[in-house]
Amino acid sequence: MKKAILIPVACLLAMVSCQKIKVTDPITMESPSPTEQITKVTLNETEQGYMAAGNAMAFRFMDQVYDGNNLIISPLSLQYALAMTANGASGQTLQEIIDFLGYGKEGIDALNAYSRKLIEQLPAVDINVALKLTDAILVNDEFPLLPSFEETVESNYYAAVESMPFTNPNYTAARINEWASRSTNGFIDKVLDEKELSPDAVAYLMNALYFKAKWAGTDYEPMFREYATRKEDFTLTDGSTKQVDMMRNVQYHRYAIRDGYKVLALPYAHNKYYMYILLPDGNDVKPLLEKLKTTPWGEITGSLLGDAEVHLKLPKFDIENKLYLKETLDALGVKRAFQENLAQFDRMFVPKPNTCFWIEKVIQKARISVAEWGTEAAAVTVVEMVKESAAFPGEETKRIDFFADHPFVYVIGEVTSGAILFEGVYTGK
Repeated sequence: MKKAILIPVACLLAMVSCQKIKVTDPITMESPSPTEQITKVTLNETEQGYMAAGNAMAFRFMDQVYDGNNLIISPLSLQYALAMTANGASGQTLQEIIDFLGYGKEGIDALNAYSRKLIEQLPAVDINVALKLTDAILVNDEFPLLPSFEETVESNYYAAVESMPFTNPNYTAARINEWASRSTNGFIDKVLDEKELSPDAVAYLMNALYFKAKWAGTDYEPMFREYATRKEDFTLTDGSTKQVDMMRNVQYHRYAIRDGYKVLALPYAHNKYYMYILLPDGNDVKPLLEKLKTTPWGEITGSLLGDAEVHLKLPKFDIENKLYLKETLDALGVKRAFQENLAQFDRMFVPKPNTCFWIEKVIQKARISVAEWGTEAAAVTVVEMVKESAAFPGEETKRIDFFADHPFVYVIGEVTSGAILFEGVYTGK
């Protein structure tokens, strides 16, 4: 007689939870895929003001979430997720969101038109750079969206809107995660755990931003050569050191020496996208983050010079983090949207008697990899809605050293519009 093999219930549950759920009906992906390149993003004077306001928000946002560790975030991804959400809001709830994003005077229509222009034109500035902005909304089928809201997010944000029962949180999370992975070419494979989904969830408004680009240069003269990378000391905030893989380069680069920090601009592909390295004079980036909150980004990029050969040392790095942004947004002025029975989201869902809606969570997961070949970066932002019943050289060669051998800030931006796509801090930790 064969002996029975007993497996503890906890082990069975662990085995089941580890199995990857197959998504049989993936969320549709909608985003512009330009085939013709444009020379620049065309912004009128008012839209240039939006860009400046959005970049100012980006640095306030980074200062708020920086905790002394490596950081990667995308203010642009956050902007798109909140902009879609704002279209369902009214009153003070709407005003707080658009004030935070920098569109307080002109309102939601201006925000929508500007967002549509960026989503259509940013990927077309350099078709050799992989840039993809993707939006989607997954809706609990018990709480349908208003047709006017659905039409707005589809026409301005290219958002795929899909409904499903939220009775199985495992499958709901699986659909969101599958969409996030596909939208970032597999670079971010999981955004939400099923345990993070609220039983009162009525919708998930999502943005994914994906970027992949080679450094400027050729196969014969690349920006960085792998054989030149070597282990070197990197000084941490506390003054201690650790060994990191340090890439090396000696070329003419645009740079600036400013009060308390230096800036270097490293071009990608055809010089439309750049990584900016902002290196403080000391080991602590916090004073630099304070400066950036009050210094216009255009002033910084406008101060760059091209009159020197730069001896550059830059660490290779790969950073991934997941941020829960409710408290951050509250501290930056978005308050009412998170308050039960006070949030005004009456322009998003078909009305139901004695039912109100508000934001329960805003989550962003982001990742960046910087190496000799170039950079790959991605971010996915999810807003969970819930309900409640009730350069050139001079005559003489000038050379400066730019050794990023202690903590620094980095920014990935598009040069013709000034848009900041990603930003973060490398601390070496």
